[in-house]
Amino acid sequence: MNKIVLAELQTMENAGTLKEEVLAALDHPEPVWVDASQVGRIDTAALQLLAVLWQSARQAGKPPRLDRPSPEFQRVAGCLGLAGLFGLAGSAGDPPSR
Repeated sequence: MNKIVLAELQTMENAGTLKEEVLAALDHPEPVWVDASQVGRIDTAALQLLAVLWQSARQAGKPPRLDRPSPEFQRVAGCLGLAGLFGLAGSAGDPPSR
């Protein structure tokens, strides 16, 4: 299975690790699942890397799947205008759309 499990703290400090995981996921023949259930804090750098993953994977015909996004992931993605990209409901407090 092609899966990325996001850490509780997804910030600039561990962006290098996330970048490596994103690149490996894009090279994998299967679509990627991103488990965002443990995210307690996420910044713009991490969401930018995930946005690149989403766009690149879709272009390659391997649409990614967001699994159990935490309330914080949903909130920050919504604040940055990325809720639609990740398939989240319109407002940060709504559950993700499936």
